[in-house]
Amino acid sequence: MARTAIITGGIKGLGKAIALHMAREGYHLVLSYHSDDVAAQETYQECHVLTPQVLVIRSNVANTHDVENLFHVASSQFGSIDVLINNAGLNIDKPVLELSEEDWDRVVDTNMKGTFLCSQCAARYMLQQEAGGYIINLGATTGITGRKNGLNYCASKAGILTMTKCLALELAPKIHVNCILPGFIQTQEVEERYGTRDPQRLKEIERSIPLNRIGQPEEIAQAVDFLLSPGADFIHGQKLIVDGGGFMY
Repeated sequence: MARTAIITGGIKGLGKAIALHMAREGYHLVLSYHSDDVAAQETYQECHVLTPQVLVIRSNVANTHDVENLFHVASSQFGSIDVLINNAGLNIDKPVLELSEEDWDRVVDTNMKGTFLCSQCAARYMLQQEAGGYIINLGATTGITGRKNGLNYCASKAGILTMTKCLALELAPKIHVNCILPGFIQTQEVEERYGTRDPQRLKEIERSIPLNRIGQPEEIAQAVDFLLSPGADFIHGQKLIVDGGGFMY
């Protein structure tokens, strides 16, 4: 029987790459998104070519009603909720002295509160299932190191790392919980934030990475695939850094 996966922020960037990979693997998919209807339709069409069992639902992961509806629809349509990928994320980068309360709230609500609400809701379903389930959170190495102009984002990703451990302790043994920390991955967000469309800037970044290249979104999807495989059954409450060796602390 095919497993059902909910992927938040599943229509762009890493979320889309994970969705396409899982569609090829035969999962039933439920992809949530916040606002981009055009991208949602494009991703739906691409996934639907690979599997007819795909839903795309507009949902605010920081809103309890939206989250409960997302999981209700997924369960009603496919009968189980086996995997949750907490990928939805938001950046509003500013120097700390220019960061507004709204900037803080929007980022922390989306990244950290959204992960909490979705994980809590997923757990209520998964704990009732004989097979349990899997929760995979998407973190960031800057949740460990910090960076300039990203206090709200880095704090939220640090929170997700600790949340992963707390969830793993409380939900074991029935639910596996882990966190993937991507490094420089070739997404539109990375291109815009770090200017990697500029060949010179791209070379500078690549020189800072021991494997001498930035990653591809499919490589994060493959990391997800590994954590959902029998080979990862004894990996729990961990952070998996996928960054070509750029961060080795």
